[in-house]
Amino acid sequence: MRIATTSALILLVFSFSTRAQTTEDELVPQDPKAQEILDALSNKAKEYKSFSANFSYTLVNKSEGMNESQSGSVMMKGRKKYKLNIPGQQIMSDGETVWTFISGPKELQISDVPEEDDEEGNLMNPANAFHMYKKGFKYQYAGQATVDGRSAEVIKLFPMNPAKKPYHTIIVNVDYAKLELISMVVLNKDGNQFTYKLKNFKADIPVTDADFIFNEDDADDVIDYRE
Repeated sequence: MRIATTSALILLVFSFSTRAQTTEDELVPQDPKAQEILDALSNKAKEYKSFSANFSYTLVNKSEGMNESQSGSVMMKGRKKYKLNIPGQQIMSDGETVWTFISGPKELQISDVPEEDDEEGNLMNPANAFHMYKKGFKYQYAGQATVDGRSAEVIKLFPMNPAKKPYHTIIVNVDYAKLELISMVVLNKDGNQFTYKLKNFKADIPVTDADFIFNEDDADDVIDYRE
């Protein structure tokens, strides 16, 4: 069995028990104000030839007394090439192949890039953070707030098919003046709250295609899942 990777959590953790706090019947159609902000953020992201950023990831569950944090970094070229570093793992893709390297046992898992309709597999692609709202979500504008000292436009996303999702709400905080994603908060039905914050975001950095190809000689054990 393939080892479950924290990457899917960090890249929008749709490995996202209490009942959902919002039902589908209570949701409004796509909110024009929210869509205006999300579309602007998405369109700006499409202009990036490349980018890099650091991020932090925090899991909180008050009833369980849980408060855990991790940090990592991400680098991308275009929409398909990426390199993700988190504690104990490195995930890379050149747009055709995905390499997942687990540093402890030096195990390398190799797979094809997921098909377009493979929701779970495509969570590993950081570019999807800017565009995921376009499919399978309703959304509402929730006003303005100060988030980490920055003025943020707050948008709530709700899955259109909540019964099949372990989460009920995703809160997106956007710096609308700069069209930058500040953070995302994923609220699970089991009480877990995942918070993702971007830091040191840099657009159009110099990268080459070779930066997104893993050196398989660095692994002691290679597991190839490609067909």
